[in-house]
Amino acid sequence: MSSQVALAIPPPLSMPLQALYGTLIRTHPYNTFLEYVKPHIKHILDRPETAEEEAKELLNDIKFLLLTTLLQCAVLTISEDKLREAYGYAQDIFGKFGIDIEDLMEIILEHDLWKLRQIRGNFDDFVTMFLNFAAESPEDAYRYAVISTALTLLLIASLGAKTREKLESIANETRKLTDELELYTLTFMVTLERNEEENRVVVTAGSTEELRKALEAA
Repeated sequence: MSSQVALAIPPPLSMPLQALYGTLIRTHPYNTFLEYVKPHIKHILDRPETAEEEAKELLNDIKFLLLTTLLQCAVLTISEDKLREAYGYAQDIFGKFGIDIEDLMEIILEHDLWKLRQIRGNFDDFVTMFLNFAAESPEDAYRYAVISTALTLLLIASLGAKTREKLESIANETRKLTDELELYTLTFMVTLERNEEENRVVVTAGSTEELRKALEAA
């Protein structure tokens, strides 16, 4: 069930900050999406550590998947400058309470910018890479879908956080997920851009640091 759900989401189009950007443009798809996930956002605001469980529940919801797909279509019209602006907006929310999430935002921004550039300039190879990834590693594909969805929910929740304590908890959960997201980003880059021998390095790397070292030695 889980792996099938992961395949139902168009991985190349998913962006953790898609809904946060929606707060800047207030499109109808975004408003519909936000209204639908509101109960999940409320739960995450109360308990940020439940973000992954909320994400898994939504990934089994067909209506959520359809709304996400519609929202993703709007995301593809975003300029890189607008995307950076959205991340700056997120940083400001935390910064007002003295919480530094610059490193976390850089990881997510790098991930999203790379994907956006591939979608616009290398679509066929990019989609093929994702389809192969989902077919060959369904559990990893599902984990990636959970991470992306949970990050979206956490960043939306941050918009409604009123205290430093809440934002600190959201930042901590975001930090855990961005560590994994960075590994996926590097893996996707290598899979798409390096030869098969270098790709095998990715399989044996157990952490982001190990992957970096292996790539440097290759």
